[in-house]
Formats: sequence, structure tokens, C-alpha cells
Amino acid sequence: MRHDTESCILADCSLCPRNCHVDRTAGKTGYCGMDQKVKIARAALHMWEEPCISGTRGSGAVFFTGCNLRCCFCQNREIAIGDSGLEITEERLAEIFLELQEKDAANINLVTGTHYIPQIITALDCAKKHGLNIPVVYNCGGYENTETLKL
Repeated sequence: MRHDTESCILADCSLCPRNCHVDRTAGKTGYCGMDQKVKIARAALHMWEEPCISGTRGSGAVFFTGCNLRCCFCQNREIAIGDSGLEITEERLAEIFLELQEKDAANINLVTGTHYIPQIITALDCAKKHGLNIPVVYNCGGYENTETLKL
């Protein structure tokens, strides 16, 4: 499912303001600690977000491994530094979005996904073609590139 644009972006990564320009397609890791392979730590209905996000049904939260901030007091340290999680394909990510929708999630909540934006876009496009129709929440740390947000 990989698009040429995705490969180009990851070959000279500047998705976040760190602009590390690492070739993540060659297996190298950026400041986020991740290469091009999508890694998630958890995907489930999450009732503990703000009420406007969780509602009464829960948010379909997908916690992505790695982070461009690396805060010393992070509540999700094991996830943020890349020590936990499961490597998945873009196809599987699309399936997860649809499974969360089937569980009656109020939305798809992309938690700390900046370093996977190209892969997330591919997975969302695929999921939408297969019936994904709930809102998508971009739940980030706020340290973002404007160009990445435009994607």
C-alpha cells in the first residue's frame, strides 16, 4: 500500500520540527526512535480522555510507539521511547480503525502519531474505502511541522 510520496518523506525525514533528515526507509531511526515500520503499543476503546472526545462510548485510541518530544516525565515513557509495542502493517492499521468503529468508538484517536503520518494517511484512505465514517482525532504533543499537519 506504500505510496511513492510516503517513501520520499521517510527517506529524508522532516515530519517533526526536529528535522533529523534520517533515511527511515533504510532502517535508520529518527529522534522519535522509530524507523519506517509502524509500531503501536495499544489500540482499544479508551474511556479516559476528555469527555468531549470519549463521549459515552469511548474513543478508539491507537497509541503509537515512539515520540518526537521525549519528555523526561512522560506518563507513557515505555511507549514514547519505543520499548513497548507491536509492529504492524498499514493494512493491519486500517483493519484496526475499522474494528474500533465496529466496537462503537466515538472516533479514531491517533495518539502521538506524528512520526507515522504518511503510513496513517495510507491506512485511513484504505479504511475509508472500506466504510470508516467516524471522526478522526489527531492527539499529539503539539510539537508539529505545519507542512506535516497539512498532509
